[in-house]
Amino acid sequence: MNERQTLLAFGVLLIAICYLATIAAVLAFYGKYAEALGFGGLTTGLVGVLGTFKPRTTNPDNPTPVVVANPPSDPVPVDAAPHA
Repeated sequence: MNERQTLLAFGVLLIAICYLATIAAVLAFYGKYAEALGFGGLTTGLVGVLGTFKPRTTNPDNPTPVVVANPPSDPVPVDAAPHA
């Protein structure tokens, strides 16, 4: 999967989680607690699936090194904090 497809799958999964959580809340409101618990379980399972999405590098065998833009000889300027 490319980055666009991964982002699309992530978005669809978030929408599904919101939809199932809403259905569970409505069922609980109407007193159908067993059904609401089932939908809560489905929602929890999808949250677990959501945790499997990880960012990928284009070349995992040769990661790009981090380049420091401001070495110690040229630090980033910081404004003094205002005194209260």
